Amino acid sequence: MSDTGTTPPTLPPQEDTPSTTPPRRDGCLTAFMVVTGIVLLFPGLCFIAFAGQGGAFVLIGLVLIGTAIFLFIRVATPPKPRQ
Repeated sequence: MSDTGTTPPTLPPQEDTPSTTPPRRDGCLTAFMVVTGIVLLFPGLCFIAFAGQGGAFVLIGLVLIGTAIFLFIRVATPPKPRQ
């Protein structure tokens, strides 16, 4: 074999263009967040079950539980693609 003096072809430099698809979320992290959220709801549910005299606290607890459920659903849904 002889060397002909030619260099091998090189690839053109690639431009740094942002990807149009967002990175995928890790399934384990999502499951961990859901389980943690459910565990964090237990104290509020126990308070509602055993607090017969705290009417205002029950209302605050229900608002906090509703907010937590809304946030969990928002985190669990995939993001909408930007246009």
